Amino acid sequence: MHPPLLVDLQGTELDAEERALLARPGVAGVCLFSRNLAGIAQARALVAETLAAAGRPLVIAIDQEGGGVVRLQGVAVPPSAMALGAVDDPALSERLGAATGRGLRAIGVNVDFAPVADVQSNPGNPIVGDRSFGADPALVGRHVAAFVRGLQATGVAATLKHFPGHGDVAVDSHLALPRLDADLERLETLEWPPFAAGIDAGAAAVMSGHLLVPALDPELPATLSRAILGGALRGRLGFEGALFTDALDMRAIADGWGVPEAAVLAMAAGVDVPIVCNGHPGLYHAMLDALEGAAADGRLPATRVTEARSRLDRLLTAYPSAALDLDASVLEADAITEAEAARRAVAVLGAPPPLRPGAAVALHGRPSEVTSGASDAARPVAALVDALEAAGVPVRWATATADLPLALTGAQALIVATSERRPLDASAVQGYRAAFELARREGVPAVHAALWNPAHVNVLPGPAVVPFGFRPTSAVALVAVLLGGEAGGRPPVPLAPWGGA
Repeated sequence: MHPPLLVDLQGTELDAEERALLARPGVAGVCLFSRNLAGIAQARALVAETLAAAGRPLVIAIDQEGGGVVRLQGVAVPPSAMALGAVDDPALSERLGAATGRGLRAIGVNVDFAPVADVQSNPGNPIVGDRSFGADPALVGRHVAAFVRGLQATGVAATLKHFPGHGDVAVDSHLALPRLDADLERLETLEWPPFAAGIDAGAAAVMSGHLLVPALDPELPATLSRAILGGALRGRLGFEGALFTDALDMRAIADGWGVPEAAVLAMAAGVDVPIVCNGHPGLYHAMLDALEGAAADGRLPATRVTEARSRLDRLLTAYPSAALDLDASVLEADAITEAEAARRAVAVLGAPPPLRPGAAVALHGRPSEVTSGASDAARPVAALVDALEAAGVPVRWATATADLPLALTGAQALIVATSERRPLDASAVQGYRAAFELARREGVPAVHAALWNPAHVNVLPGPAVVPFGFRPTSAVALVAVLLGGEAGGRPPVPLAPWGGA
């Protein structure tokens, strides 16, 4: 019996090396990324080609969370998890879970690496942010459970991530190993309730997080720790489904243990399916060889491999990969649901200047694409500009502070749009504050639009409008509020009532 491994693909079609790789029985499936997906028809063909090359059922997985983590475009997704937390309507979260699942079933995906069950308790967190439903474990738990129910009702397995909780860290695990200094009582009251809620809702899978939790294991990160995966997840929380790792090529693991060895250690610790991404077939063959060698020499006991395979088989039986044709009216209704969520999520802090169509606004924000270790490249400020101009508001976009005086001349307002994923550094804060000060001196009212990280409002002047997302639906919703529409969102993380000093 072969230990399983989940791999990824390089492009929109299989090459000869990938076909040979898929023929190895240890390959449990593939994780799809944006580079693999060029539309529904092409993606469906790639999934069919992948299954045919393997000649057996596979996990066809994807990270389709919503917000900044959307691999398959052209289907409905949440504006972000935090936007759903801002609305705090579990029925809406369940509907968007189902909408997400329907979009994925259109191409044959059977496992979504969502929802994020982490509690965003640290505003300086560089990697979770709006991927979390919020800072309150009870709120996060009810939306995790709702999303799980909706997603799995469509035939797509949900995956709770990143156990034992990645919300209170200050390091991105794509770059280094984070540390969570929390005792057992804190874990049981803050980090774990959303995972428990998702497990109670029937979540088929969990993904381990690459972080060190000394209270549980002072030496090994969660992904490699029997105490955390077996003792905490399986023992205390009672999870019986399939357990995936986060990608083992992330530096939190790869730098300390090496990728092939980490796969062996993770399986020995209780993982059912190790994952590796952003590599090449040579690496994947080496990992399969390492796993099979460990099974042969006893480092991976036969009982452990059998257990992992049994859980994987149960997952594939319950959630087979099968592409479904979707009626255009269903896709349209799901898009309306996404737009509803975006509209209801927008929160206002203070009293923004009301805009009117036909009069120009000055806008200050980054022109470039922004991204993070988990998120695809995006252009949040450009999406806001498009939404403003579609609503009849001409935009004078000043990317540099030096260009602001001309942009402000005769403008009805200044919009300072922050689009950074991470907390703002001192230089960025100084630059944005300078824009507010210049508008004040010119007598032009200003408003802060926090397009990605809502915590930016805590260090910049107000008033502020926070959409908790930057997808086109969120940009349209933000503009509607600036034009006088109602804003009903309530921040699910602590924010200054007006904005920072």
